[in-house]
Amino acid sequence: MTALRAEMKARVRVVQRELHARHLYASTIDGILGSKTEKALDAITAIPLTWPKSRKITAFIQMMCNESSIEAGPMDGYWGPQTAFAFDSLQYLLQYNTLPPLWRDEKPSLNPNHWPVENELQQFYGERGENQSRIQLPYPHRLAWDKRKVVHSCLCHEKVHDSLERVLRSVLDHYGLEEIKQLRLDLWGGCLNVRKMRGGSRWSTHSWGVAMDYDPSNNSYKWGRDRAAFAAPVYDPWWQCWEAEGWQSLGRRKNYDWMHIQAVR
Repeated sequence: MTALRAEMKARVRVVQRELHARHLYASTIDGILGSKTEKALDAITAIPLTWPKSRKITAFIQMMCNESSIEAGPMDGYWGPQTAFAFDSLQYLLQYNTLPPLWRDEKPSLNPNHWPVENELQQFYGERGENQSRIQLPYPHRLAWDKRKVVHSCLCHEKVHDSLERVLRSVLDHYGLEEIKQLRLDLWGGCLNVRKMRGGSRWSTHSWGVAMDYDPSNNSYKWGRDRAAFAAPVYDPWWQCWEAEGWQSLGRRKNYDWMHIQAVR
């Protein structure tokens, strides 16, 4: 199945569920835009009967978004960037019963440890792979790629050592070991790793031992908040523990690579 077909099926399923909730559709929630789905859409008086089926689907999604205080623009049945973004927010609302947090509001981030910007890494941290210190992890970690192996310590840069320990102690204090396991906050994807960025020519922040990855299988590099587990509200205290120490999440800042946290601004 192509990505476009998969996306259309996802839209149709959302519409079918809502039509079912309004007692307009009683058939299977299958993501197939058939005659029964179209007949249910035709009961929505705000949608012109003469529009093509795909345009009716888009118009109903726009209506659902606007009814949920998600700005989707005019209910014209055309799928553009505004509708696409609104649909992502609608899916989040339907899954978590709350709107996603705002992520493009400009506000100063905490930086109590004076972490550097990316073009000052070598000046602040020194040579790649050097000045490392072993941290005893406040709670056991499991290797994300081999969950049978338990990790009790790892190497990180000496300048982030104490901060990292405070972060993880705060996580343990808030969630407790049982919930940490349930939320997969113990699935560790690595810290020190001298390598280039994925898909780039610059050195990864892992090369200095100033970044941590967690639960990569459920927070894949290219996934946004519509798919990444760490975007769910239950993880907000997790991020607050990191952000209190000035660590940055690419997921929270740029909506990709939700597995990755770094002591870099």
